[in-house]
Amino acid sequence: MQALATTASRRLAPMALRQTGGAAICRHFSSEPLSLEDMPYLHHGERPRNRTNPKFKSPRKKASKLFEELNKEAVEKSKEANPAIWKEDFGVGDSIEIQMVSQGGVDGSLVSGEKTQEMEKVRGVVLGIVNRGLSSSVILRDVVYGEPIERKIPMHSPMIKDVTVLERNFIFKGKKKVKRSKLYYFRDLNPLLTKVSKY
Repeated sequence: MQALATTASRRLAPMALRQTGGAAICRHFSSEPLSLEDMPYLHHGERPRNRTNPKFKSPRKKASKLFEELNKEAVEKSKEANPAIWKEDFGVGDSIEIQMVSQGGVDGSLVSGEKTQEMEKVRGVVLGIVNRGLSSSVILRDVVYGEPIERKIPMHSPMIKDVTVLERNFIFKGKKKVKRSKLYYFRDLNPLLTKVSKY
């Protein structure tokens, strides 16, 4: 019985290997410490949370991650190219005015040797903001001549020239906070609640 107990304890006891002259010596716990070179497995060193050097990005990663990085770079370039759009921070429930090109294109059309652009001002209440990288857009709702009009305008479009905030918290007139990210339920309410234009 005693021999069985000793063999079981030998099997269950953790072992440390030490290389000496090409031969591996097995030993149980000992008061003699092992050096880092003698340890068979190093469970310490440069961990991710203590890493000082930049992480290596393998080119064999998934295409979705690479596409996400390209999309982020394109968004930053778009914001640098047209800072007038991003100068004012608007939120859901605010009334804004967007100045955009209606005719003539981005560079303008040639009329009698001169480039001309027709600008259009679009007003409305922000019902929602869609954050999708380069496809980010804003949903505007307004009532023109008694007819409710809803538009989804891409924010990174080169046709947009300027964005102005007309009134903060227009939807509740400042009486309470807007606590939703999308105000789609205003489609079923009185259309005059989302009327921004004077006509």
